[in-house]
This record gives sequence, C-alpha cells and structure tokens, in this order.
Amino acid sequence: MIDLPKASFFTSIDIGSRYIKGLVLRKHDQEWEALAYSSVKSRGLDEGEIKDAIAFKESVNTLLKELEEQIQRSLRSDFIISFSNVNFERKDVVSEKDFGEDRRVINLDILGEMQSEALGKLEEDGKKPLHLFSKRYLLDGERIVFNPLDMKASKITVEYTSIVIPVRIYEMFYNFLQDIVKSPFQLRSSLVSTAEGVLTSSEKDRGVVVLNLGYNFTGLIAYKNGVPIKIAYVPVGMKHVIKDVSAVLDTSFEEAERLIITYGNAVYSDIKEEEIQYRGLDGNTVKTTSVKKLAVIIHARLREIMSKSKKVFREVEAKIMEEGEIGIPGGVVLSGGGAKIPRINDLATEVFRVPVRTGCYANSDKPLIINSDEAAYDPSFAAAFGNVFSSMENPYEEAPVKRENPFKRIFRLFRELME
Repeated sequence: MIDLPKASFFTSIDIGSRYIKGLVLRKHDQEWEALAYSSVKSRGLDEGEIKDAIAFKESVNTLLKELEEQIQRSLRSDFIISFSNVNFERKDVVSEKDFGEDRRVINLDILGEMQSEALGKLEEDGKKPLHLFSKRYLLDGERIVFNPLDMKASKITVEYTSIVIPVRIYEMFYNFLQDIVKSPFQLRSSLVSTAEGVLTSSEKDRGVVVLNLGYNFTGLIAYKNGVPIKIAYVPVGMKHVIKDVSAVLDTSFEEAERLIITYGNAVYSDIKEEEIQYRGLDGNTVKTTSVKKLAVIIHARLREIMSKSKKVFREVEAKIMEEGEIGIPGGVVLSGGGAKIPRINDLATEVFRVPVRTGCYANSDKPLIINSDEAAYDPSFAAAFGNVFSSMENPYEEAPVKRENPFKRIFRLFRELME
C-alpha cells in the first residue's frame, strides 16, 4: 500500500471595507506553503455592513476566481473568513464542573463540554462568539494551573474571554457568504485575526496594543497573559485621510489615494519641497503640489487618529500597570493598510511614547511560510494569515475534532489526486 502524503489546505479571506484579501495555504507535515494570494477592491460594504448585496457578492467572487486561477484548480478546502465591524465586543464567561466526592482526571472531553457550555451562555445573551480564549483554570477552587490536562480534581472552573458580535450581524454575513462560498467556513473578527497574525507569544503574555489603521475606522486590541483585555474602535480611518487630500488638492478620491500610496509620508518636518503632478477633479487638468504639502495633510489626520487612540491606550496602560508591569512592555504594533505609509512609526512613537513596530506576519513568531514573502511583509494581509492560526489561540486546549466518515475521506483524496 502506498502512503498518501498528508496535506491540509486552508483558504483564508479577510473582508475589509476597501479591499478583500485572500490566501490559499497548504500544510504538509510541518511545512507551510502559500499557493496563492490576492487582493481586490471591496464593493457593497459601508461602515462594516453590507449595503449592496450584488456588488458585495461580485467582489468576493472576483477574489475567489483570482485565487483559483493561481492554483489552477477549484478551491476545495475549509474556509476561514474574517470581517471588520465596530460591533465586536469582549465578554468574559465562566464554566464550572463539580464532580463531588469523585475526583476526576481532566481530559479533552471534559474541557470540550465546558467550552460548549461557555459558548451556549454567550449565545443566550444574543451574541455570537467568534473567538474563545481560556483565561484561567482553577482546580478545587484554589489551585490555578496553566494546563489542567491529566490533572485530578473534584471541581474545575474555567474563566473564558470571548470576542462576540450581535447575532443579527453574524447572520447577515454568514447567509450572504453561504451563497458564495460553497464549502464549510468559519467566521472571525478581522481585528483579532490581525493581532493573531502579527504578535509574538511573549508580546501577548507581557502586554501589547495593536493599532489597526483600517479604512472606515481604527481598531485597537490589547493583550495581556495571552488573551485580549481590551477591544475598542475610533471612528476615524484611512478613508478620512484620503478625503482630506482630495478636498485640499481638489482632486478625485482615487487620485488622492494614488498620491498617498506613491508619495505619502506621515512626517513633514524634514521633507523637501519636491514638486509632484496629479490630475484635477475633472480627470484631465494637470495640477502640481509638493511632497511636503501632501505630508502635512496626511500628518494632520493621522495625528488625530493616534491622539484619539491614546485615550484607550492609557486605559490599557493603567490596567497592565496594576499587575506590576511598567507601562506596556510590547508597546504599539501598527497594522492595516495605513501602516504602510512611510515613517508612520516615527509619528506613532512621538504620540504614544513607547516602542512601535510595523505588524506583519513575517515579524510574528508563527511558522515560516514559503512562497509568501510579498504578502507576509504586507501589514494589510495580517488578518488573512491570522485567520488560519487563530484556531490555535489556546495551546493547552484542543477542541474536539469532528471525525470524517472514512469512505468520504477516501473519495475526497481520490478526487484530489485525479485533479
């Protein structure tokens, strides 16, 4: 009998208000490989909600088609899909099992039952949990442990932290995507997946803040002891930077975006008065401005975004300092499309007064993925990578695996070999 190579395929999609990013990854033994990645303009979304169903479906289908063209086959894999929305919240929930006089060995079945109970409690409140983190394990009401597996106890209490969204919004995205994606899929929070895609384990343990410079709004998520401790949104994003450039320079939105991508800078103090040309609002008139003037416009709005974000940052700082840390050890990690603006780290360092770095998958401590350099160093692809690895949020707990019918598995493997 010939042993078939064991390979797992993952298709990850991150739905943003301006762009939709996609990745196809393959895991073979311990090696990861990127088979395809692409980014297309997002249509039909506004402020994180679907406003035009037809345009939304067309943009997702365009992405799927581009990915299939790269791998030269249909996308037959499980999907993980993240999306952005200001209605994501952080919730804590507790699950407890009391075995009475009978001390029990804690196993995966027990932890799986407790996890299901916690998820049920969250859904009773009209919230759909998309991420669940084990915050603390308590044995017999007094012993805190990191990993309860194979330990004996009369009672176990698990404190969870979850990222949830109203069921109405979850169902809206799920139902629309079900018509487009013909394979099983999970939904995730783009902000959480971004953090999971750019952070290291030590940063999440000691304390860190991720500032995701999105299109419609700016998201903040803070970690401590490996779990999110704060999630918040600032209602100003890169869209407002583009609008400012468009208004001041009297040009189209698209041309303003091009200027920012091509000549933009977050700092203007030492920029030279270099002249640049662009198209006016009518699309024909050629106008001129300077790189420095463009930087002044960009700088003003970015500083506003970071100044408003600093209020949330200080709340996180105070909470972490209560636990004995000095400040926020991991500082600020910038992600999202806005993180690609040159010298934005300098501006963020000036505002927050802590270490700042650009967050991308290549700078995390996740596995090396071959053939992924361009996307791995792109902050806007962070959530697409994080989607895949967010299922590994808790290293001490493995969710029960639904076993596949062996006959279905043989048929699926045969079909893949024939393609």
